[in-house]
Parts: sequence; C-alpha cells; structure tokens
Amino acid sequence: MKLPNIWGPGNLFAFSGLDGPCTYSDSLVGALCGDRIGVIFYTQIKSQLSLVLKQIKDIDYTVVASDMVQAHFTGVNGEKYPFTMLFYAQDTVIGQTTESALPVIFFEEAADAAPETTESVRVYNCGDEYIAFAVNRGEPLVSFAYAVSRVSGQDAADKAAQAMKADIHVEAARKLDFFARLPEAKTNNEDTERLYYKCFSTMKSQVYTPEGKFRSRWTTPDRLPHKRLWLWDSVFHSLGNKHISAGLAYDSIKAVFDTQQEDGFIPHMSSPFESSEVTQPPVIAWGLYELYRHSGNLRILEECYEGLRKYLMWNKRHRDRNANWLFEWKVEEDNAHCRCDECGMDNSPRFDDVQAMDCIDFSCFMANEARMMAKIASVLGRNEDAEFWQECYGKIKAAVNGYLWNDQDRFYYDRLVQGGEWKKVKAVSSFLPLFAGICGPDQAEALVRHLEDPGSFGTELPIPSISLDDPTFGTDMWRGPVWINYNYMISRGLQEYGYRELAQRIIQKTVDVLTFWYAHDGVVYEFYDSTDRVSPSHLNRKSKSLKPYQFQVRMQSIRDYGWSCTLLPAMILESEADGDSH
Repeated sequence: MKLPNIWGPGNLFAFSGLDGPCTYSDSLVGALCGDRIGVIFYTQIKSQLSLVLKQIKDIDYTVVASDMVQAHFTGVNGEKYPFTMLFYAQDTVIGQTTESALPVIFFEEAADAAPETTESVRVYNCGDEYIAFAVNRGEPLVSFAYAVSRVSGQDAADKAAQAMKADIHVEAARKLDFFARLPEAKTNNEDTERLYYKCFSTMKSQVYTPEGKFRSRWTTPDRLPHKRLWLWDSVFHSLGNKHISAGLAYDSIKAVFDTQQEDGFIPHMSSPFESSEVTQPPVIAWGLYELYRHSGNLRILEECYEGLRKYLMWNKRHRDRNANWLFEWKVEEDNAHCRCDECGMDNSPRFDDVQAMDCIDFSCFMANEARMMAKIASVLGRNEDAEFWQECYGKIKAAVNGYLWNDQDRFYYDRLVQGGEWKKVKAVSSFLPLFAGICGPDQAEALVRHLEDPGSFGTELPIPSISLDDPTFGTDMWRGPVWINYNYMISRGLQEYGYRELAQRIIQKTVDVLTFWYAHDGVVYEFYDSTDRVSPSHLNRKSKSLKPYQFQVRMQSIRDYGWSCTLLPAMILESEADGDSH
C-alpha cells in the first residue's frame, strides 16, 4: 500500500468525526506550512506549531495524511531521527521528535502568558481561547502536545497534560488502520495510488459529529475556509464515502434533510445553527438511489422519500414560474462575482447581464431526479407515484428538447424567460442532457462531436466549464477551468449512451492530471486548468490568485477540496468494476 507522503502547502490538517467527537464549534483546523515543517492553526489568534531543525541534511516523509504526518530525518553524520505528529482529539495534537528537530509555537499576534503556566506546560491567553503547549525533552526522544480550549487556561493545560500520557505509536497505528480497511486500488502507478489514499484521508477529515440541527454525522466540502454543509456537495461526498462505509454515505445525505423547512425547501448551505435562503442543484434522489444500489438497504429510500418528494415539489412550485416544465435559478443581480449561488456555477458567464432564464442544468437535474424518483417509488411499491414521476420526467425531457435545443448550433442553451431569446454561452452545463438521459441519438452524437473538438471542449484536460472558442473563456473558476463533478456526471451519461471509450478517456485523463498535480503540489484542488499548463494554484478565483496561498485575504482554488477528493476514488473504483484499471 503506497500511502500519501507528499508535503503540500495548504494540505488540510484536522481531526475526523470518524475518530471521536468533532464539532463545528470546537474543532481545531490547520494547514501545512509552505516554508517549514509545521502547521498553521486557524485559532482566534492564528498560531503555528513547527519544528526547528538542527544539522539535518535530508527529510523522508512516509505519511502525509489529513490527521497525521510521519517522517525520518537524516543528520549530517547519517544518523536517523523519527518524527510523528497527529491529532489526538478534536482540539489536541501530539507529537514525538528529537533534539535535532525541536517543536516550537509562534503567534501571529502577541499572546499573553496565562496564570496557569507551569514549568512543563505553557498556556497562552488568546482572547477567547487558551492554547497550551507541553514539551518533554527526554533522551533520545522529545514529546509534545498542543491543545486549545475556549473554557479556561486550566482546561487547555489539563488537555495537554492528559495527551502527553498517550502512546503515540498506538495512536498512529489507529490512523493507519483506516487505510487498511479501504478497498484496494489496482494500479501500477505509485503516484495515483498515493493520490487515491490521499483522497480518502481528506474525505475522512470532512466528517463532523452531530451538533445543533444535525442529528447524524455530516460533511463539509472543506474544513478551511468554508466549514459548513452544502446540499449538492453532500451528495457528491456520499458517492465516495460509500467506499468507506454505507453508513457514512447515508449520513452524508441524511444530514441534508436536517436542514429542510416545513414547506419542503432545502437551503444550499447550513451550519449547525443557521442556513442560507437559496437552494442548490437537486441531485439527492440520484445519490440515494446510487447508495441503495451499492448497499441494498431499502431503509434509506423509505426514510427519505417523503422529504425528497416535498423538496422536488417545492422546486416545481417556486422555480418554474412560467409552468413550462423548465426551471429557473434564483439569480443575484447585485453580486458581480456570484450571480447564481443557487446553481453552483457562481461566476459563470451564463449569468452575465443576468435575467431570469429557463436553464438547461436545473431542468436536467430535475429530469434526472424525476426518473430516479420513479425508480425509487417502484422499489418501494408506490406504483401510482412511480407513474407520476415518470410522467414528470417525460414532460421535462420534451420541454428541454423542444425549447432548449438549438438545431442550428447542434447544442443546448439557456433561454431568457422574457422574450425567449437564446443565451448563447457554450457551457459545460449543456452536456447534462447526457447525464439525465434526455438526448435523442442524434443529439447525443452532436454533443459528442463538441466534446471531441479540440477547438471547443476537447481540451488537453476535458471538460472545460466554458468552451475554448466562446468569447468568455478564461481561467477563472466557472469561466474555463475543469470541475471534477461535471467530468464525473458527463462520463456517466456518455456510458449510458454507449460512448464508453470517450467516457473512459475523460476519466483516465482526469485521474492522470490530478495525479500529476498531487505529485507536484501535494494537494487536491477545487478546479483545474483545462490546458493543463499551470498549477491550479495559479488559476483565478473571482480575482487574481495570491502568492503565497492566503485564503483569508482572498479565496483561491481551494486545496483538498471535497468532491474532487470523493469523486476521484469513485472514478477509479467504478472503472475497475467495468474491467478497466489505472
């Protein structure tokens, strides 16, 4: 087993709800440094735990995971020094090193020593937080603990003192056992194998335990900078999490229903204590049916059916204002950088100079949900419901093909509700009729030609969010870069239509590019360059990227991003199941 071992600046470092209590309110989260062996913790006063190296000439990392780092240092005379640092609890990190690599802490602002400071444990008063740092300089090993408390300095000191008693070898073995329980990735590429386990490690870090409105475990796309739950992200998470456990995958989706309002509305984003006022692409029925196919557990369909029905009917009442079986996103005219939070394609040029539109993506998502609901209702023996949902699917399909298909361009577009003018932006969303089973054979063939055209969507890394020949094409988020969730969905659609070779090429290229940039940068990004010429860290995200990585100043292509990490193993394992390997 080739475990992740590449140090990547910005690599997430956090405790997992799979290992114990891990809450939105109290969990400690950090990111690996770019200029030293250390972690920047995003506490109230940003702090850094790092090593001061003395007479070290080489570093060999054996594990760089989301909750543990292990390495061997080589001294100038050839002597070997072991190093381990890991999360012991949601607010406590422990480590073991040597005198040649001493642990120290720094603060971004002045932090006052608290009265609880003792000779063995130093406690710092950081506003509403207390940070305790304990070091035991034994021979030949040095042990340390770092703990945070919002209760008192004594509480932080007690946590650090207790953690110093832990057997770090036992704790490390527990972390490694997580990897041993995962399905094996059959690959001859060591970097891809390391990426595969790296993705699972990041998936593990996304898991919170119940808190506030969330009655089960729940997941976030990234512990930094977002922290919250997102609707469609949670479903994409479930597609990877099912390979950790079907229970975790179900929790990933079930938590979304904890945010549902009485009228059926489900917000696009929630913390344990508050929610947004817009929704997001409906993919829940698809995710539940996929999980049912994987697990055979009928209960997941039974428990969620009514909530899901209410949500989809809310969409029909509130997002099809002209009652033509085509769906319109709620748009934000005053937000230049996020015209449509609801559709997930925040800054897509589809919404420049925005007006209400009958949207190809929303309509396809609703169509696919309707056909999944027909399947779910049939499994549950709700035959009348199955007929209803099948009828809904047929009406949406007919409306998409009759009104959003442009026969001259041989392409699907959005259309303005007022006046019906075409919104001729060539976007990746226009391939969703493949995913939803909406195309006829001629339309599918036309879409395939667009996908294979090197001047439009057949880029070095397919599939760009905007066509290369569209005047709005660029390198900013949904204005050109590649998003892994769309590659996954469109590949699934291509397979359904019999274009298996093209689907496999897209999947293979996606795996290869993510492997390359993981090997170089040590992280998995939110989106990627369609020309595959530059690191995703250099791509714009609603503005120019910053050097070094400073998401607190301006968000950039997020590192160790949720669905990039969950869908890559899904791509690999599903390809293996089809008889291919990477």
